[in-house]
Amino acid sequence: MRLSPFVSHLVRPALAVMLPLGFMAAIAPWVPLGPLASTLLALAAVALAIVAGVAFSTSATLSARRGALVALVGLALVALAVALPPLASGLIGACGLIAIASVLGGAIGSRIESSGHLAAVALVSAAVDLWSVTSPSGPTHRIVQSPALVRLLTVSVAIPPLRDPRPAIGFGDAVFVALYLAAGQRFSMPRQRLSVALWLGIFGAGVIAVALERAVPALPTIGLMVLLTQPMARNVPAADRRATMLAAVLLLASIARAVSR
Repeated sequence: MRLSPFVSHLVRPALAVMLPLGFMAAIAPWVPLGPLASTLLALAAVALAIVAGVAFSTSATLSARRGALVALVGLALVALAVALPPLASGLIGACGLIAIASVLGGAIGSRIESSGHLAAVALVSAAVDLWSVTSPSGPTHRIVQSPALVRLLTVSVAIPPLRDPRPAIGFGDAVFVALYLAAGQRFSMPRQRLSVALWLGIFGAGVIAVALERAVPALPTIGLMVLLTQPMARNVPAADRRATMLAAVLLLASIARAVSR
């Protein structure tokens, strides 16, 4: 039986999200690994859950009305997750966040006019995310100070040997994964290569965070992997090169500010 686009957008992404996250919760008490290896395994699983959940969605092909309905279902799942025990909360909340992110990111990515515009998207999003995480006045910096907001706005995963999920990847990162995948579909970019690049971008940010023992923005590494693996994303239209250069300057300034703190 063939699923309708609306049902398909809900069921397949939910399974893609819940399988790796549920697997981690199931095996967590029996994983014979040290803290570092356990954390890396959890990061690999949550990165897979986000990329696969978005990749199995059909947000770019949904009408505005159906996309709004999917987002409302996602909001309902996030609200429901708040009242559930930790394990169920992590799984249901992740499905809700991915549903909303797929709609938002897909709506934007499917409307990008040129594949080369992704270069500016990667540069500007990296600069803003870096500021948001490292500046005391940044939204992400403020969010991480509130356990309630962290639980609400992050995708969580079990880190062995504990079964209860812990916050790992932010909602905004999932939105940009959806944006890049929708843009990749629009411009016929190799989907498997793009998906692997996005997974590496999320996982790479997690590895850096573990090494530095501090919160690290994921959008810089996500954007970097997209630009490295997708030649079309580097093909900036002549009319947009000045704006893209300004975006690069903005990123350099944001990096300099973060390093000097």
